[in-house]
Amino acid sequence: MTDRKNYYQQISAAADFFASKEGALSVMRTFPDWEAHSERDWALLYDEVFRGTNAFWEIPLWASAAFGERVLCNQTTLDVIRFYHRFGYQPLRIEGNPPDYIGEQLYFLLHLARGCQKAEDPAATLQAIDDFISDYVLTTLRMISRSVTEKVEIFDGLKQYLEDLVRLLAKEDLPAELCAEAAALPDDGVPSLFPIPDEHARVINTGGLNNCGGICVIRPTVQENCILRIGSDTDPSHAPQIRACVRGRGYRKTFLNPGRLRYPMRRVGKRGSGHFERISWEEAVDELVKNWIRIRDAYGPASRYVIYGTGVTGIFRPSNLTKRLLSLDGGFLGAFNSYSSACVSYIDRYLFGTSVCGHSAADMLNTRLLILWADNTTESIFGPERNYYLPLLKEKGVRIICIDPRLSQTAVAYADDWFAIKPSTDAALADAMAYVIWSEGLQDQAFMDRCCLGFDEAHMPEGVPFGESYHSYLFGLKDGIHKTPEWAEAITGIEADRIRSLARLYATTKPACISTGLGAQRHGNGEQTARGITMLTCLTGNLGRSGGSNGGNTSGIREHADIRLFTDTVTNPFPGMIPTFLWSQAIERGSKFTPRADRLTGVDHLDSNIKMIFCIASNTLVNQHSDVNETIRILEDDTKCEFIVCSDIFMTPSARYADLILPAPSVFECENIVHSWAGSNYFLKNNPVIEPLFECRFEWEWLKEVSEKLGLYDAFTEGKPDAHQWLVENYDILREKEPELPDFETFSEAGGWQFTKPVLGIPFKENVEDPEHHPFNTPSGKVEIFSKRLWVFDQLEDIPAIPKYLPCPEGPDDPLRERFPLQMIGWHTRRRCHSIHDNNEWQDEVERPVLWIHPEDAAPRGIRTGDKVEVFNDRGTVRIEALVTDRICKGVCAMPQGAWYTPDKNGVDVRGNINTLTSHRPTPLAKGNPQHTNLVEVKKASTELF
Repeated sequence: MTDRKNYYQQISAAADFFASKEGALSVMRTFPDWEAHSERDWALLYDEVFRGTNAFWEIPLWASAAFGERVLCNQTTLDVIRFYHRFGYQPLRIEGNPPDYIGEQLYFLLHLARGCQKAEDPAATLQAIDDFISDYVLTTLRMISRSVTEKVEIFDGLKQYLEDLVRLLAKEDLPAELCAEAAALPDDGVPSLFPIPDEHARVINTGGLNNCGGICVIRPTVQENCILRIGSDTDPSHAPQIRACVRGRGYRKTFLNPGRLRYPMRRVGKRGSGHFERISWEEAVDELVKNWIRIRDAYGPASRYVIYGTGVTGIFRPSNLTKRLLSLDGGFLGAFNSYSSACVSYIDRYLFGTSVCGHSAADMLNTRLLILWADNTTESIFGPERNYYLPLLKEKGVRIICIDPRLSQTAVAYADDWFAIKPSTDAALADAMAYVIWSEGLQDQAFMDRCCLGFDEAHMPEGVPFGESYHSYLFGLKDGIHKTPEWAEAITGIEADRIRSLARLYATTKPACISTGLGAQRHGNGEQTARGITMLTCLTGNLGRSGGSNGGNTSGIREHADIRLFTDTVTNPFPGMIPTFLWSQAIERGSKFTPRADRLTGVDHLDSNIKMIFCIASNTLVNQHSDVNETIRILEDDTKCEFIVCSDIFMTPSARYADLILPAPSVFECENIVHSWAGSNYFLKNNPVIEPLFECRFEWEWLKEVSEKLGLYDAFTEGKPDAHQWLVENYDILREKEPELPDFETFSEAGGWQFTKPVLGIPFKENVEDPEHHPFNTPSGKVEIFSKRLWVFDQLEDIPAIPKYLPCPEGPDDPLRERFPLQMIGWHTRRRCHSIHDNNEWQDEVERPVLWIHPEDAAPRGIRTGDKVEVFNDRGTVRIEALVTDRICKGVCAMPQGAWYTPDKNGVDVRGNINTLTSHRPTPLAKGNPQHTNLVEVKKASTELF
């Protein structure tokens, strides 16, 4: 390259090289190894290096990414823009790139060189060229060249070209040569170097958008489409303030990460290989429509499925938009339950007739005893207000107790006592507490008589034999085993005397609240855990009482109106539904699903297995689903599920298994309205903060194009093709229900609204106080401790009609422990929300990936803190760093959930993805996920691996 004499032409060609594939191929044709590969191979290589189509490469093409922060549109980008503006250059936004993109930098050099002949001070312009090259261009190019060189798959000609380009731009006499050569060109269109004024910085009020317990206020400072910093709620009138935690404060480093998906892509290699090619949006829509029609016509509605995912939880939710269009076109296979709360939500309908059960967070202040049962709100952020109320409880002197296999950050900060329970044995603890309460006459008998069914033999439904009540079970009427604290000690690992004291304390403190985290029911016997804890709230009369709780689903009740965008306008015409956790099984045997065995509802059978999946704002396809290796085995065979569409922000482990990838905008680049977490007293407005990057498009935009090709445009849009129109219309409906809300413009400007007169939600208050006129929504009108529906279901070994501890597969008593002696659980870490933020390396400073293991389990294995260990079972292996700590039960280890599955060449996950080790085996009744019930072995990893 540097043998050429015209440097201007070389830099112009280089700028074109980075600006388009056509410009790049014209340069590549001059490479010595051009003939050694086909033009298509060169085109695919260009996509991989410069358009992000290789799932395993990340080449930093922007000055902001090359300077170490790994954040696009940051202060470095702003500095580059200011440099442009100083010399009258308006960025072209090449293919939607940020203005500090290397191609844009090279065009700016040409702008300076061409404008030098008109400059008032040519010498200053020459110096500016030299400064810009040394400060930005060379740094960016050297980073690109170094990254490319590390990729052994890249052809030699490209490596050499980039190295030559670096040498060219490092020439000391380059500025003068450039200007001299530019001056010799025709003077048509010689640019002026007259300065362009810079924008002023401004703060934009907006809010979080994904399924994070925070759903917090975000206050980014923005200038020239660059986000410089993140603030949060500082409004003194807000009580509590909806402040962002470390996750919200790190939004820039997460959502403006250089690993963003940039353009529509089509798979070109084996599914899962991570090889794609860039295509246009028109091609992407055509590809989707072609497969949409083919699969619809060949297999019918049961073949189409929208996978569970909560990356966007505003009312304008992409997965619901997809379901809307599918419903207009014949329907799709629906799903019920969630990955978070399947067991408790499912069983609550048997107990109470509804799953909407949680008290308002503010009601916590009315309790006199708080038992945090697997409730780790400090780390999971189960609503931003709860971490405001917990310190106030401590100030009031309220006793706080934590029941958890792990001494969480919540327990460290607030608990007066920690009960270290073996995973999956929670129901045994609840049974023993109930035994003590009943034995000592501490129960609220009047409440039970008035509101409950099936707790003793005097209150049983007709037609059930004697001895089937919960009381009879506790006192061993049939099996001869009294469910005493001593019985529970052998199961739970908690001393009998402590169980007895806890039961007495809970029964005699009025009101008392058991706040139950959802992790306790994500076990193989999760339904029984939820039922056992609920029984305690009934036994003590804390149900439906301010300061009490239902003991089951902590979330649920909404203090203010609920509004969902499309559910009232389009109904899925296909009635078939499956439990959401069973989708991978439905790919292989959906046509064999039955209502009894698989909880298929709405139809007796399915005419097809799942053949088409929409993975929209979701990482559940691979990363968040159990048994990653088995899931991958199913997905890799594209004769089973024939077409997978993924719309997302990043090349997640799930996106790698898509056939068509569509780039979506981040929380900073779209508009929505967001419910508060768990029904609290505010709404947030998600406002656009910057223009969408690259060719990212909100799902509504491409779904409109799909609907048009399907002949459904008018029905799909209902005359409102603009997403903003939908939001305004639905907000007006919301205001009719909530007159305190301001007009839409005020709401948007403020970034949301916190109600000045919050409603205190206490579920079942009317049912408990006046059961005659307000019966529970159950067949008996009472809380059904004994369920006649489950009795006649006649699967009592796995699904008893009463709350009852049942050991589960891979629990503490499973014979499999001879091979895999440690129970392994996961937890929701403060550094991630599910799998969101795992690509944010800054968050590793908050909490790096480690396996917690007890000293008595670590010592015989020769493991010390900081050692690399391998955690394994028959399903897979994870290599991770160990943390030896007595903050976890002996015989138990723990790994935070949500890490992005990252296999090495041997298939060993090296990031810490817990689902490498979890099971596809669903829970008995709800068919929910048992992702905290796992047996593993741990060994020190061989040093030869590192």
